[in-house]
Amino acid sequence: MRSILERFFPGRRVKRPVFTCYLRENGPIAYEVDLFASSPRDRADAMVSSELAWAWKSPTRDWTQLTRISLSAFLADVGAGVLLVATDAELPTDLTDAVVANWIRRFSRIQPAPLAAVISVTAGNQLLFVQQHASEPVNRLLDEWGLDKGAAARKSYARLGPRNLEALVEKL
Repeated sequence: MRSILERFFPGRRVKRPVFTCYLRENGPIAYEVDLFASSPRDRADAMVSSELAWAWKSPTRDWTQLTRISLSAFLADVGAGVLLVATDAELPTDLTDAVVANWIRRFSRIQPAPLAAVISVTAGNQLLFVQQHASEPVNRLLDEWGLDKGAAARKSYARLGPRNLEALVEKL
């Protein structure tokens, strides 16, 4: 049975956002999705409004908490590439590469860590890393962004190669 839109507009298909989910047996999974190329302010606004605490690092800026006040600086940095981390609790004021690297290692091994999500933005590549059974605040944010996890194309996590979460630690 054809959809109503196809009946009224033959030959046109309704396009859903296309993104990929990289799955693995244990540990965090990755979504390769356009988060900031289009509507970056809306996506970042949703992050600030979420129950998660976010911080980012760019090539020209040390770890900075994402707030309404720092939002314009974040949007200016996104184009050059950023690494974002989210926690369910308040972020420490003295966030360092060593602290984040330790969090990512523990998050990758499904060990207790304050991380709820990690986003890597590089030229032409945006990856969102979350646990397979993400926390409710993460799931609410994905819903706010309009990401239907069931609509994602699925690939093996191993296909990420050097773009995987564990490799991010080496770049800090």
